[in-house]
Amino acid sequence: MYNQVVKAMKTACEDMCRFSGERAKPINAEYLFTIAVAKQIDKLNSYYGDPYRIYLEKSRKELSKDCLLPVKFGNPRKKGSTVFRDNKPQIDNKERADIAVYEDVTNNNYIGYQPICVIEVKGFNPLRKLVVKDLKRNLEYFNITGKTGNSIIKSTLFAALYSWEKIKSEDGEPQKILDLKQRYTSWLSELGNLSHLDVKVTAHSVSKDSQGEVTDEGEYEMLNTDTIHHFVGVIVEFRAKKI
Repeated sequence: MYNQVVKAMKTACEDMCRFSGERAKPINAEYLFTIAVAKQIDKLNSYYGDPYRIYLEKSRKELSKDCLLPVKFGNPRKKGSTVFRDNKPQIDNKERADIAVYEDVTNNNYIGYQPICVIEVKGFNPLRKLVVKDLKRNLEYFNITGKTGNSIIKSTLFAALYSWEKIKSEDGEPQKILDLKQRYTSWLSELGNLSHLDVKVTAHSVSKDSQGEVTDEGEYEMLNTDTIHHFVGVIVEFRAKKI
């Protein structure tokens, strides 16, 4: 789902430009980004909800339960060897996940559609405490355990966008991206032990205009500096290590 989030960053910014007519205007509605991600994932489907079912604002209580196998089959000749998962949610709160992607995976004894990826998104320039909170939420899905075993979730993604009020020089922009990536990498230390996961932090340019847009005013051309901007996307991916 990583590539779909990358594409959604660009399309969401393009939509904001179409809506407002302002190329340098950051997205002022987080749900616009969320919908863009969901629509990009839906492009992977060949039919409605097939193979991926995409849920917006999914209850984390339901997600927690769905991360466990519904039943762990035992010896049919031995009474009581088959175990059913707990009904009590592992994550006991009223929060919701921005996007949850389910798939009918047939090779792990899971009955029905199971969650394979959870995605949290943030708009422009989110506060550190909100980023860390979402990263911790994404981490929780991998640590769920129950009577039928450990969590079957495959991956989680966190995505956010950033912009700067001023662009001092073309040469300085790559350093900004690198600094942003390093900032996120340092925040991971607040999450505790991540050795059971493959962790990837990426930062990349989404939209940029460093000089302004030249417009034709008939007898002369005008440089519109209001279009100057640089939007950067950050993605943090947690993926369960293959055993």
